[in-house]
Amino acid sequence: MLRVSAFLALAFLGTGATAQQCEEIRFLSGASSGEVSGTVIEGSPMCFTFGAGAGQLASLDLSGSENACFSINGVIDCQANYSFETAGQTYRVGVFQLFPRSEAETFNLRLTIR
Repeated sequence: MLRVSAFLALAFLGTGATAQQCEEIRFLSGASSGEVSGTVIEGSPMCFTFGAGAGQLASLDLSGSENACFSINGVIDCQANYSFETAGQTYRVGVFQLFPRSEAETFNLRLTIR
């Protein structure tokens, strides 16, 4: 599993995702969560960003696909659900296929910050 995660993280970083424009995950005024959705295909991950203050709890939940996962640069690789204490910075999240297939994978990604 570690090899698969390392491969996928490198694939995300090597696809130009670091240079592509990332969509910011936005919250409605007064809300503690926001949601984005999209479709990923082989070799074409999607990129999102979010900012958080130091010491907050960020929770991400990916749904809608059994063959998609997300990675957060410098935090975690290839997960469907993950929570962590933030360091007061902007984070970059990549969503991609776990196992490359020609079929598109539709997903929803929910971010909650408390």
